[in-house]
Amino acid sequence: MKKTLLLLLFFSFIFTASAQDNNIDLGAKLGFNISNISKDPTLVEESAGVGTEFGVFARIGERFYVQPGIDFVNNKLTIQRTVQPRSGERDEVRFRYFRAPVLLGWESDYQKRSGGSIPFRMMAGPSFAYNIGVSDNNLDVRRRHVRNAQFALHGGIGIKLLRLIELDLMYAHGLTSVFNDDAADGKFRNFSLTVGFSI
Repeated sequence: MKKTLLLLLFFSFIFTASAQDNNIDLGAKLGFNISNISKDPTLVEESAGVGTEFGVFARIGERFYVQPGIDFVNNKLTIQRTVQPRSGERDEVRFRYFRAPVLLGWESDYQKRSGGSIPFRMMAGPSFAYNIGVSDNNLDVRRRHVRNAQFALHGGIGIKLLRLIELDLMYAHGLTSVFNDDAADGKFRNFSLTVGFSI
């Protein structure tokens, strides 16, 4: 919890300090994700589910930019484990994280035939996520069974509509196994679609 508070304070400082800089845009986003876990010997079966995420960010720069942010992510899966109270049972599990991505990006104005432009962005970078909880379930998956610190690489594209609304499609490729079990090897794979705005 202390690490979570430190992250929140750190990004609050960035956003407050950056408000005076004309080359920094502040924004917020909200959307959904589809998550699954790569092959894991501790899972008999898993199927992707639709989760949610929202966050805030600061975009520093113009055509080339750096974008730090902080997100609350809720990944939803239906799984069956090799070791669980009732053999053969499947259940839905939600994994909750605070995530801090740092993206490097490039933005270009795409010119439409009508003469207007649609700002188009590409971005990529790493993220650090901290496990803050697991939903109640019948499989005996608890917060202590999930690795606290998880790292991932992100890549995606985005467009800006009406000079205010932003639409981003992102892919996150987990680098750290989800579960604490020594035999576990499954990592999160996550597609997300978010709608946001920047000022």
